[in-house]
Amino acid sequence: MMFASLVQPGGLATADPLWLNVPSIYRPELPVLVRVEIRQDDGSVDREVWDGEVALTATPTGITLSTNRVVLLNGLGSALVTCSGGGDFSLTATLGELATTRTLTNLAGGPTTRVGGTLTGIATSWRGWVQVTNDLTVPAGHTLTIESGTLVTIDGVTSGTSAPDLIIHGTILCLGTEDQPVTITCSDGTRRWGQIRHDHALPSAYHHTTIMLGGRAPGEGHTGTGPAIRLSGSTVVFERCNVTDHADPSGMPGKIMQASDSDITFRDCLLARARMGPEIARTALWCTNTWIVEMRGPDDADGIYIHAQQPGQVALLAHCVLAAGDDDGLDTLDSDVTVEASVIRDWANPDEDAKGISVFNGSTTVQRSLIANCTDGLAAKSSGSLARVSLGQSTVAGLRRGVVAAYKDNATAGNIDFRATNSIIRAPDAVHSDFGPEKFTLGYCNASTNWPGIGNFTDEPRFLNTTTNFRLQQDSPCVDAGDPATPLDPDWTRADVGAYPNFQTPIAPVLSLVGTAPGEPIRFTVGPDLRWASEVQGSADFRDWATVAPLPLTNRPVEWRDLNAATSGWRFYRVRMGDAISPP
Repeated sequence: MMFASLVQPGGLATADPLWLNVPSIYRPELPVLVRVEIRQDDGSVDREVWDGEVALTATPTGITLSTNRVVLLNGLGSALVTCSGGGDFSLTATLGELATTRTLTNLAGGPTTRVGGTLTGIATSWRGWVQVTNDLTVPAGHTLTIESGTLVTIDGVTSGTSAPDLIIHGTILCLGTEDQPVTITCSDGTRRWGQIRHDHALPSAYHHTTIMLGGRAPGEGHTGTGPAIRLSGSTVVFERCNVTDHADPSGMPGKIMQASDSDITFRDCLLARARMGPEIARTALWCTNTWIVEMRGPDDADGIYIHAQQPGQVALLAHCVLAAGDDDGLDTLDSDVTVEASVIRDWANPDEDAKGISVFNGSTTVQRSLIANCTDGLAAKSSGSLARVSLGQSTVAGLRRGVVAAYKDNATAGNIDFRATNSIIRAPDAVHSDFGPEKFTLGYCNASTNWPGIGNFTDEPRFLNTTTNFRLQQDSPCVDAGDPATPLDPDWTRADVGAYPNFQTPIAPVLSLVGTAPGEPIRFTVGPDLRWASEVQGSADFRDWATVAPLPLTNRPVEWRDLNAATSGWRFYRVRMGDAISPP
């Protein structure tokens, strides 16, 4: 029986408790990206590790690291590290008793292939160390393959919005592997290159690829900054990739991506340290098991900004972490977005109107997700079109406000329909409306504000920790307090309230005969506790059993009668509770 929660398999093949991702080759003057994960037995990232710090050491002695720490957010973190001293070396990451080591080979003095201009023919393959000296174009009908372990350095500039780009009209295939990733970076660690531009290109894919130190490109979108990746009318898949460090802490010069009329997939990726994450319009998005973190800068330093899609396009974020930025974790405009089993945390810049999720028109559905330690948890606003929010089996813990129907200078209509079920909403001002209470419909919710609706209550939810662990204690009033019509939790009990279902160990059922008389129903008591989904089964021969009747969910014993005992032919009875079966 699987226990479904916010921690879900990420589809990874290995299961090292501490996993270290670094390039296999390096140049001493260039920073490398160090990515560290705490993994569970199934290979997924352990998101229960709310915060952590990993120590880095290099051997042999004589190798100096520019930083010796990586900060983890929900089990995953990264840092840019410059390794000086020369020579091959081993890098070790340590967290408590966990440790893992990778070897980096020094490329200094090795052969370099210098390229630029338009590629000729129908195919090109890069391997080793490739330096791009000016704009490089992959023409329509051409396929550029970047082999595993390749280091691509692109010449950069110190200022402005014009620098060498990779311009893709054909196809690019980056074939990195876990042990031999591809790196695309600037040839000078103090400068930045431009962008990778897919312009109505053929479908492309990046596997185990790090793309960093870009963003010197013309500014676009809400931030007016240069995207390191620009997609127009293209389909691109990013798998196990890192797109990081395209802006300094002030938010300049670049952001992660600008996309229009495209189709994007992120699987098991890290997007970090830029002015903004992806900003997309008329674009389909499938984003799973991806961390979008550390977006910094004034105004619109969002994790991801999703504009309206084209008909039939889907925008999905599932099993993701959006953390530690200056504005909104997820910002929407006229789009239809689904968020599932994700963690959105620490969007709390006091100088910004920061929110975990900001909905502007359109429809946003949030299921089995946690929004925590944000100034406002989830806010909706409308400029006229309906803004619809559905919050189900989720937890919102806001620093100022929990859920908000907001009035803004550019959104005065108040055409907002906010519905929450089986959710925890805690904040000094848990349910806030600038228009009136009719904007909210809450049912079977735990809120720190009294709110009308069936099954709502205000008792303290009793989290394991009110800032870092939002699972429920066993005696929480949110356990088994969800809508009875909601599907059962994975442990076969009535739905809990909140993002994390509380696993309860079933109590073995007992079936006791109360009495029987000719012409009367056979009467039983079933107990001692029926919080788990249960049914009475009958058999005529003690071999083949069939369901006689389901039993109600309750924390008390119940009496059950077989009204058809005289004709049913049953001679034996038993109770099945989840996977547990009572003695007949």
